[in-house]
Amino acid sequence: MPVYQPSLGRKRIIRRDDYTQAIERFLADHNISTYEFKPRRKHRALVVEFGGRTHLVIFPFSGSDWRGPAQAVTTLRHVLGLVGTKVAS
Repeated sequence: MPVYQPSLGRKRIIRRDDYTQAIERFLADHNISTYEFKPRRKHRALVVEFGGRTHLVIFPFSGSDWRGPAQAVTTLRHVLGLVGTKVAS
């Protein structure tokens, strides 16, 4: 199901694909609920509020191969400083 997000007074569709599903699953596993996907020309941006800071992660609309979603989650983990942590329970 597409997610609608405003952009300069217009509505742009950000499709839920493998990237957004993997990222949303990761954020839910770590109890992070304050985030927003923002469309750009050739990429998407993810703005995450975590640890009292705002983090920006950029990833492509279409990846090069099947490893893309996992690589996007790995990048997000590093940006948020969650390297080597376990899933919150």
